[in-house]
Amino acid sequence: MLKKIVLTFAATLLSCTLTWAESIQKLGFIDTSRVYQQSIQAQSIQKDLDKEFAPRQKKLQAMQIEGLKLKEAIESGKVPVTEREAKIKQMLQMDQQYKESAAELAEDYNLRRNEEFASLQQNANKVIIDMARKEGYDLIIQDAIFVNSKFDITDAVIKALNAQKQ
Repeated sequence: MLKKIVLTFAATLLSCTLTWAESIQKLGFIDTSRVYQQSIQAQSIQKDLDKEFAPRQKKLQAMQIEGLKLKEAIESGKVPVTEREAKIKQMLQMDQQYKESAAELAEDYNLRRNEEFASLQQNANKVIIDMARKEGYDLIIQDAIFVNSKFDITDAVIKALNAQKQ
């Protein structure tokens, strides 16, 4: 009895899935990582972020160089024995400060990047929905493991996004 119920359920599920699959006439796929790399808006966001965080990045690099010079001086034996312990302590403090600054920079950068790219994603979604309505898509998929290239509409989405920027 249970076997019959399970078989009936499986047959019903299979027929519903086939009916749903047959009802899809036009399918599209979008590679969002390409949109985030190749659209004018994404490139503009990246340039702005690079410009915004460049001073902090330079400061971090200078801190790293200073720490390496101090380490080399300690290891070379040029530091007098009386100053060696203080220099080692200074180097450890600099290393800790560098790590904290680097972590803070990475966190701030990622927060700003996520904010900016969330806006791009909303804009891209509007473009995709408009495209789906205008061109009669039944289903558009973002990010799949494998997609036949005939369904890839990423270039059209990038082109539509770039047209908005101009």
